[in-house]
Amino acid sequence: MADIDILRKIEGLQTIELVAEKLGLNRQSAINLMSKLKKERHVTVSGGGRRKRLYKVTLWRQLPRERGMFDIINKYSPNFQVNEWFDHQVHGVYTEEDALIDAIKTKSFRLVLASLRLFAHIRDWRKLYRLAKQEDLVQEVGALYDVARQMYRSEKIPGYFRVYSPRTRKYIIRDYRHVNPKHYGIEKKWNVGLPFKEGDLNKGEL
Repeated sequence: MADIDILRKIEGLQTIELVAEKLGLNRQSAINLMSKLKKERHVTVSGGGRRKRLYKVTLWRQLPRERGMFDIINKYSPNFQVNEWFDHQVHGVYTEEDALIDAIKTKSFRLVLASLRLFAHIRDWRKLYRLAKQEDLVQEVGALYDVARQMYRSEKIPGYFRVYSPRTRKYIIRDYRHVNPKHYGIEKKWNVGLPFKEGDLNKGEL
């Protein structure tokens, strides 16, 4: 059984170097420990190859599951990872469109910021629109898309998003709004208050 004190010290997303530093181990001992904790289902591994290998350490045993919101967002945002603070279980087919909507629903600044990358990987725009309408998030999706387009290329958003009439003032995160001149036009068009400062959008080379 894993030592709970060890798990507490390294809980969250870690590299081997961080594990070794936090526990006072050499690199090989840290690798051996991660291998042991992985067998006990306290660790899952992502990355490798050209990407930095990351170890997600949890106090609970991680059950085998389909990829969820955190997995998808961290896949496309390798330099700006989000720690999993709750066990996001999904069943059946779960796509980038689902992950984007779920991220907006959390009202988490860090998660919404990291999710901007997903717009470059949306393929089923009709599904995204359907989900956004179901959750009353069409304005938020439209505004975040326009923010994302200021940073990098993505497919052009379909016209049925553009004809949506934003009557009610909405907020990505209420009481967490920053004035950013680059977003004045976006906020006016979608009637949405955006939370991003100038420097936020450069974090981790989003």
